[in-house]
Order: sequence, then C-alpha cells, then structure tokens
Amino acid sequence: MKTLDYSSLMDHKIRRIIRQEEFRLSHIKHFQKLTPREKEIIELVIEGLSNKEIGEMLFISRCTVEQHRKNINRKLSIRNAMQLYSYALAFDLI
Repeated sequence: MKTLDYSSLMDHKIRRIIRQEEFRLSHIKHFQKLTPREKEIIELVIEGLSNKEIGEMLFISRCTVEQHRKNINRKLSIRNAMQLYSYALAFDLI
C-alpha cells in the first residue's frame, strides 16, 4: 500500500492557491467591469446550464443571455470555457 506524501500534497495545494491569487490580482480590473447579472450568468454557465435554461431561470430571452455572454467574453477577453472557468474559480463564483 502506497503512503501519501502529505508534504508534497500540501506544496501542490499551496502552489495552486498562489497561482489562483496571482490570476485574481492580475485580472481584477477586468472582472470589476462585469455587472451583477453577468456574474450571475457566469455562475449558471459554469453549472452547465444552456442559454435557454438560463433564460428561463432568469426570466429573460435566450437572445438576451447570448448578448450577456458576448459582453462577458469581450470584457474579460476570453475565448473558451476554460478561461471562463479560471475567472469563476479565482473570483469565487463556483
């Protein structure tokens, strides 16, 4: 049976936390440009909801959700889901 190297595990976790904090600090100005509704939509996208589902949940049209997502992508200069996930993780949206 393999024993866990807790020191190595803790080092890995600490490095991950430091990277997330560095990302947060270097991207905070972009994130602050988002509206509360855009932050809400990020949370729902990260949960895996479709534009249609988000629209139904928030009582807005699918087209409005799509426009919010375009605004999010523009404001954060993101091009893929992993970049959106990085923001969500760094700014405690998940």
